[in-house]
Amino acid sequence: MSYSKLAMKGAVWSLLQVLAERFTQTVVMLTAALFLGPHEFGVAAMATAPAIVTAATLQSGNQLVIQREDAAPAFLDTAFSLFLWLGVLAAAAIAALAFVFRMMAGYDAVYLMILPTALAPLAAGVGVVAEGLLERSFNYRVLAVRKTVGQALAGVACCALAVLGFGAWSIVVQVTVAPVISTAISIVASGWRPRRLASYDAMKELTRFSGALLGFSAMNQINIRSVDVIVGFIAGPTATGVFRLARTVLDLAVSLFLNPINNTLLPIFSRMVGDRQRTMEAMWRACGITSLVASVPFVASAFAGPYLVDLLFKDKWPNLALLVTILLSSLPLIAVVVPMQTFLVAIGRPKLAFINNVIQTTMNVAFVWGGANFGVTAAGVAFVIRCYLSGGILIFVVARLTPEIRVARDVVTNGPAMVGLVIVAVGEALLWSCNLNSAHLEIATVSTCLALVSYGLLLNLVFPTRIGQLLSSAGLRRKLGPVD
Repeated sequence: MSYSKLAMKGAVWSLLQVLAERFTQTVVMLTAALFLGPHEFGVAAMATAPAIVTAATLQSGNQLVIQREDAAPAFLDTAFSLFLWLGVLAAAAIAALAFVFRMMAGYDAVYLMILPTALAPLAAGVGVVAEGLLERSFNYRVLAVRKTVGQALAGVACCALAVLGFGAWSIVVQVTVAPVISTAISIVASGWRPRRLASYDAMKELTRFSGALLGFSAMNQINIRSVDVIVGFIAGPTATGVFRLARTVLDLAVSLFLNPINNTLLPIFSRMVGDRQRTMEAMWRACGITSLVASVPFVASAFAGPYLVDLLFKDKWPNLALLVTILLSSLPLIAVVVPMQTFLVAIGRPKLAFINNVIQTTMNVAFVWGGANFGVTAAGVAFVIRCYLSGGILIFVVARLTPEIRVARDVVTNGPAMVGLVIVAVGEALLWSCNLNSAHLEIATVSTCLALVSYGLLLNLVFPTRIGQLLSSAGLRRKLGPVD
């Protein structure tokens, strides 16, 4: 099967998984938000952040299995042993952190919620090799099912506990249960079992190769989750709840609009890495398609958001609609940066990706820390400014180190984002000048439809080739024209 067909197959299964998974998460999110409120939502976000960061970091270890040319049994045993012990260490670190929270004034009740989440990184570590083998064999169907089932069962438990009045514990249970179920399915489906635990020397040797990769993933997750904790410490759990719910909408948009394509990139790039030019063209095609669709949720949320938030929550979640639109304005840049990071890992430059994430995390902490002192909306603006500044730094550095990547081409690739920003700015200015409130159904519907139609028409005029690529087969067919 050709790489283009594998990419198409992977994108389709990934899209189906994302649709099912995000539908489940949306139902869970809305249920939890309705029954918990921003304060309990914020407490849960702070309590589960360490487990989410460590579990996602360990899951990225499957890239070692994917990229390995010859995944011999000895190597797989070593990888399993290494990530098993890393999972144990992560679980112990989370348990220790729980007791630190116990000694902090105002957060003494949080430690009980942190303790059970230690199971999440332990389960993630156990499942690294099994998931890597499934991805290595392009078994997209099982990969899609295992996450969907895990999220669905954990979501049912979360909703039931939220309705029954268990508050923040409902989200704690979801975060803990989902990776355990997902790992169990991966292990059964892969059919692989470790023969023995590897020696310390063997694991030490593998650590030299995995350190940069895990560091890159850890920084990425800390970059994502640290802001919840920072906003909570500075502005309080209620502000964290609002910020976390808005970030959940951003995560939903990333998963729905970007991940179906990006999830297939690493296995494809890893097999194409011998042909540098071909890999480069594949990366640009991916960036072109993701940038095209990334502004859609941003444009829509700017006009539909106020009505939807008022309909669902009334005054229970203040500033939520505005914060969602602010955060979604970073999506177009994410759409280009993420494929570039995946490209760096695939061509054997994970250290550069790691350094980039260290810079992004440092900037994220500094910017959000400063913004949170002025309220949750300012924290959101600071977050977006950081995204664009750090993204610009990455593009500049990669262009210097990899001559094939041209900054000018990246600017053109980001063109749809500029179109989306112009449409939102003009539309909001018209609503303000006419004194129209988009919290009303009629105004929200008309303005949203007009904005999306205008976006589509302008893109068809400015980027017709890219529109044709998207409509032909999600931009992943074997013979595509060049990116505009």
